[in-house]
Amino acid sequence: MYLSLYISITFFSFWIIYKANIIMYPSELIVFTSQDLIECTNNFNQNNFIGFTQLGRFFRGNIHGQHVSLKILDNEKLECLSSKNIDKYLIIKEEVKFWINPVLKGHHNLVSLIGYCWEEDVKGVVYDLNSLDTLHTIMMKDSLNWIQRINVIYELAMLLKFIHDQDKQNMALNISASHILLDKDYKPKLFDLVPLNEVKMLKEQLTMSTCYIDPYFSMRGGEWNRSCEVFSFGIVLLELLTKRVSNIGRKEEHASINLNNLLHIWAKNEYKPNCSLVHKNLQEDWNYCAIDGVAITQLAMQCIEFFPSNRPSMSDVILSLENLSVFQRLDDVRPIKREKNFI
Repeated sequence: MYLSLYISITFFSFWIIYKANIIMYPSELIVFTSQDLIECTNNFNQNNFIGFTQLGRFFRGNIHGQHVSLKILDNEKLECLSSKNIDKYLIIKEEVKFWINPVLKGHHNLVSLIGYCWEEDVKGVVYDLNSLDTLHTIMMKDSLNWIQRINVIYELAMLLKFIHDQDKQNMALNISASHILLDKDYKPKLFDLVPLNEVKMLKEQLTMSTCYIDPYFSMRGGEWNRSCEVFSFGIVLLELLTKRVSNIGRKEEHASINLNNLLHIWAKNEYKPNCSLVHKNLQEDWNYCAIDGVAITQLAMQCIEFFPSNRPSMSDVILSLENLSVFQRLDDVRPIKREKNFI
């Protein structure tokens, strides 16, 4: 009798573990080898390098003719997490669980996960994404018109609201122009999300650029929260409006950064009530409205308020954006033939 009970309990335990693994790593995900990732990126060739991520690097790749993007985790950073009593294996497990969450899966501004690799020499995830480039690189080329910039910031705001509205405390964390990819249709895609329901991110662990870090959080410490992301969003918004692209170097590379060169410091020095910080070239675009310029500048300044309680929520941001006159004429703003003339 006891033997039968023991066998039943053991079988049930293995069945639970088996089901959990299926949920965490469903059969449609591909388990890549390190050699697979080396070959598809041409040995992580610099020509395929897109940018840095919170815990590694991002690359373009090609797998059997399919364009993909890869996030390769840095072993040293993973070991650093282990030294701080954070399970390094949890990082990729939580990321996989995050991307296959039925609530999030398929969102048009989130990348789609193809598979993952967890071997001694290479650890990373592979996304179904043929990226045009990072928003930072595209802004440096000055190839976005007013409508495209408004579209990028609106879709980014909608995505952040969607993430912030989830039951679990998921946040994008690394919101910066270098961590927003644009696809071939100039649609923004976030790829470097960290599920904070399991991993608490403190300022000592952040490696994102100083330019985007909430100064209140940087001074006071604590845990990264939604108001911190509103500040980072505000910096991206200012970059799109002013054409002043922030330096994308990571935090540890900017210990002696000149504070006066930070975009939010510049903006606060330049801003006057009822004024616009929109670049003069953008003001000449065919669908620019001066009233919109003042309104969206004010919104950006609210997002970068020093005290978090004075910043809007992402829901408030969206309401402000939708009140712009450009959205009242939205059907006229996005005709395919007219848009192509500006790309």
